[in-house]
Amino acid sequence: MMDFSKTDELFARLKEVVDYPLYEEQPRFKLALILAVSSMQYSDAVRLLCSQDLILGVGTTLRSQYEAIVRSVWVIYCATDLQVEKLDATLNRETQQASKNIPLLNEMLGELDKIPQIANLLVALHEFKDSSWLPLNSFVHAGIHAVFWTKHKVPQELLEQLFRISNGLNIIAFQTIGILTRAGSHFVNEI
Repeated sequence: MMDFSKTDELFARLKEVVDYPLYEEQPRFKLALILAVSSMQYSDAVRLLCSQDLILGVGTTLRSQYEAIVRSVWVIYCATDLQVEKLDATLNRETQQASKNIPLLNEMLGELDKIPQIANLLVALHEFKDSSWLPLNSFVHAGIHAVFWTKHKVPQELLEQLFRISNGLNIIAFQTIGILTRAGSHFVNEI
């Protein structure tokens, strides 16, 4: 069963743990923080959609949540300064067009695979993509999953699984923010 209150309690506590300023005020880290927070907003939307049994919205939003956290990690470790600038520009027609040259998910994961210190994180990110990407694309593009689950009652087990997956991605977002704020170092200083 989906326990929204316990999830909300956990995430409220984690927000307290990482609620510190960025360790380094540089555009790359500011953008990575924004993307991690975006991933968290998608997670909030997934929980809301799960509470209403709206699986089509859950599937499409979960994909966006995943892409936001992958992009956040990619910005930290791989993005060039120009790519950071393009993603963090003021939104207008020209900057929207310029941002189309940002790598797609597979390219970002390929670049991240070359960073040895995040190998454990990449296991989780690849596992998600390998197991969920095709069905989530089907939701996004009104494919067979969207058609099937519009015609048939959604099993609670499926909604619960998507709820748990979203919560797991949200934990990764909190970990990313913890890295950006060096939250753990604050505890050492308090002891």
